[in-house]
Amino acid sequence: MSAMAGSADARRVTIGLVFTVLAMLSFVTVGLLANHLVDRGNLPVVVASYEALFGLAFTLGIRARRLRSGGSPVGSGLGWMLGAGVLFAMATGSFYTALARVDYSVAAPIVGAVPLVSYVFVLLLLRGYERLTPRVVFGAMLVVAGVGIIGAAN
Repeated sequence: MSAMAGSADARRVTIGLVFTVLAMLSFVTVGLLANHLVDRGNLPVVVASYEALFGLAFTLGIRARRLRSGGSPVGSGLGWMLGAGVLFAMATGSFYTALARVDYSVAAPIVGAVPLVSYVFVLLLLRGYERLTPRVVFGAMLVVAGVGIIGAAN
Protein backbone atom coordinates (compact mmCIF):
# COMPACT_ATOMS: atom_id res chain seq x y z
CA MET A 1 0.00 0.00 0.00
CA SER A 2 2.84 2.36 0.86
CA ALA A 3 4.52 1.75 -2.51
CA MET A 4 1.32 2.82 -4.28
CA ALA A 5 1.13 5.98 -2.19
CA GLY A 6 4.76 6.74 -2.96
CA SER A 7 4.17 6.15 -6.66
CA ALA A 8 1.13 8.44 -6.68
CA ASP A 9 3.11 11.09 -4.83
CA ALA A 10 6.02 10.84 -7.29
CA ARG A 11 3.58 11.12 -10.20
CA ARG A 12 1.97 14.21 -8.64
CA VAL A 13 5.38 15.85 -8.15
CA THR A 14 6.49 14.95 -11.69
CA ILE A 15 3.34 16.46 -13.19
CA GLY A 16 3.80 19.54 -11.01
CA LEU A 17 7.38 20.00 -12.22
CA VAL A 18 6.37 19.57 -15.87
CA PHE A 19 3.71 22.26 -15.50
CA THR A 20 6.18 24.49 -13.65
CA VAL A 21 8.59 24.33 -16.59
CA LEU A 22 5.67 24.94 -18.98
CA ALA A 23 4.70 28.02 -16.93
CA MET A 24 8.28 29.32 -17.01
CA LEU A 25 8.49 28.91 -20.77
CA SER A 26 5.08 30.57 -21.16
CA PHE A 27 6.08 33.55 -19.00
CA VAL A 28 9.29 34.05 -20.96
CA THR A 29 7.53 33.81 -24.31
CA VAL A 30 4.66 36.10 -23.39
CA GLY A 31 7.09 38.62 -21.90
CA LEU A 32 9.06 38.78 -25.13
CA LEU A 33 5.88 39.03 -27.22
CA ALA A 34 4.50 41.75 -24.96
CA ASN A 35 7.76 43.66 -25.18
CA HIS A 36 7.48 43.55 -28.97
CA LEU A 37 3.84 44.71 -28.89
CA VAL A 38 4.53 47.53 -26.45
CA ASP A 39 7.58 48.65 -28.46
CA ARG A 40 5.32 48.89 -31.53
CA GLY A 41 3.07 51.40 -29.75
CA ASN A 42 0.35 49.18 -28.29
CA LEU A 43 -0.89 50.31 -24.89
CA PRO A 44 0.53 48.07 -22.12
CA VAL A 45 -2.83 47.90 -20.35
CA VAL A 46 -4.53 46.70 -23.55
CA VAL A 47 -1.92 43.97 -24.07
CA ALA A 48 -2.29 42.89 -20.43
CA SER A 49 -6.09 42.91 -20.69
CA TYR A 50 -6.08 40.57 -23.66
CA GLU A 51 -3.67 38.27 -21.89
CA ALA A 52 -5.86 38.26 -18.77
CA LEU A 53 -9.01 37.56 -20.81
CA PHE A 54 -7.39 34.63 -22.62
CA GLY A 55 -6.09 33.31 -19.29
CA LEU A 56 -9.54 33.59 -17.71
CA ALA A 57 -11.16 31.81 -20.67
CA PHE A 58 -8.55 29.04 -20.46
CA THR A 59 -9.04 28.67 -16.69
CA LEU A 60 -12.82 28.59 -16.98
CA GLY A 61 -12.51 26.01 -19.75
CA ILE A 62 -10.47 23.78 -17.47
CA ARG A 63 -13.01 24.11 -14.65
CA ALA A 64 -16.15 23.96 -16.83
CA ARG A 65 -16.66 20.22 -16.45
CA ARG A 66 -16.70 20.43 -12.67
CA LEU A 67 -19.05 23.41 -12.74
CA ARG A 68 -21.40 21.62 -15.19
CA SER A 69 -21.48 18.53 -12.99
CA GLY A 70 -23.19 20.51 -10.26
CA GLY A 71 -20.17 21.61 -8.26
CA SER A 72 -20.61 24.97 -6.63
CA PRO A 73 -18.44 27.83 -7.91
CA VAL A 74 -17.00 28.25 -4.42
CA GLY A 75 -16.22 24.53 -4.13
CA SER A 76 -14.56 24.60 -7.53
CA GLY A 77 -12.24 27.39 -6.49
CA LEU A 78 -13.79 29.82 -9.00
CA GLY A 79 -13.67 32.73 -6.53
CA TRP A 80 -9.99 32.13 -5.83
CA MET A 81 -9.28 31.83 -9.56
CA LEU A 82 -11.05 35.11 -10.30
CA GLY A 83 -9.18 36.88 -7.48
CA ALA A 84 -5.89 35.46 -8.68
CA GLY A 85 -6.79 36.51 -12.24
CA VAL A 86 -7.41 40.11 -11.17
CA LEU A 87 -4.12 40.26 -9.28
CA PHE A 88 -2.27 38.61 -12.14
CA ALA A 89 -3.78 41.12 -14.58
CA MET A 90 -2.57 43.94 -12.33
CA ALA A 91 0.92 42.42 -12.20
CA THR A 92 0.98 41.89 -15.94
CA GLY A 93 -0.28 45.39 -16.66
CA SER A 94 2.38 46.83 -14.36
CA PHE A 95 5.10 44.77 -16.04
CA TYR A 96 3.99 45.80 -19.53
CA THR A 97 3.78 49.44 -18.46
CA ALA A 98 7.36 49.08 -17.22
CA LEU A 99 8.33 47.62 -20.62
CA ALA A 100 7.05 50.80 -22.25
CA ARG A 101 9.64 52.72 -20.23
CA VAL A 102 12.64 50.40 -19.75
CA ASP A 103 14.22 47.57 -21.74
CA TYR A 104 13.12 43.98 -21.21
CA SER A 105 16.67 43.16 -20.12
CA VAL A 106 16.23 45.58 -17.20
CA ALA A 107 12.64 44.73 -16.20
CA ALA A 108 12.83 40.93 -16.44
CA PRO A 109 15.58 40.44 -13.84
CA ILE A 110 13.75 42.66 -11.37
CA VAL A 111 10.61 40.59 -11.83
CA GLY A 112 12.91 37.59 -11.36
CA ALA A 113 13.01 38.45 -7.64
CA VAL A 114 9.51 36.96 -7.33
CA PRO A 115 10.77 33.86 -5.43
CA LEU A 116 12.12 35.96 -2.57
CA VAL A 117 8.95 38.03 -2.33
CA SER A 118 6.92 34.81 -2.49
CA TYR A 119 8.79 33.41 0.50
CA VAL A 120 8.20 36.60 2.48
CA PHE A 121 4.52 36.28 1.58
CA VAL A 122 4.53 32.66 2.77
CA LEU A 123 6.19 33.66 6.04
CA LEU A 124 3.74 36.47 6.74
CA LEU A 125 0.42 35.25 5.39
CA LEU A 126 0.52 31.52 4.76
CA ARG A 127 2.00 30.39 8.04
CA GLY A 128 0.83 26.86 8.65
CA TYR A 129 -0.01 26.18 5.00
CA GLU A 130 3.49 26.19 3.61
CA ARG A 131 6.75 25.23 5.27
CA LEU A 132 10.02 26.97 4.60
CA THR A 133 13.24 25.16 5.30
CA PRO A 134 16.67 26.80 5.59
CA ARG A 135 17.59 25.10 2.30
CA VAL A 136 14.64 26.73 0.49
CA VAL A 137 15.43 30.16 1.94
CA PHE A 138 19.09 29.77 0.91
CA GLY A 139 17.99 28.82 -2.62
CA ALA A 140 15.77 31.91 -2.81
CA MET A 141 18.67 34.07 -1.69
CA LEU A 142 20.82 32.56 -4.47
CA VAL A 143 18.11 33.36 -7.02
CA VAL A 144 17.94 36.97 -5.83
CA ALA A 145 21.74 37.24 -5.86
CA GLY A 146 21.71 36.00 -9.46
CA VAL A 147 19.02 38.52 -10.35
CA GLY A 148 21.13 41.24 -8.76
CA ILE A 149 24.20 40.22 -10.76
CA ILE A 150 22.22 40.19 -14.01
CA GLY A 151 20.66 43.56 -13.17
CA ALA A 152 24.04 45.08 -12.36
CA ALA A 153 25.46 43.78 -15.65
CA ASN A 154 22.71 45.58 -17.57
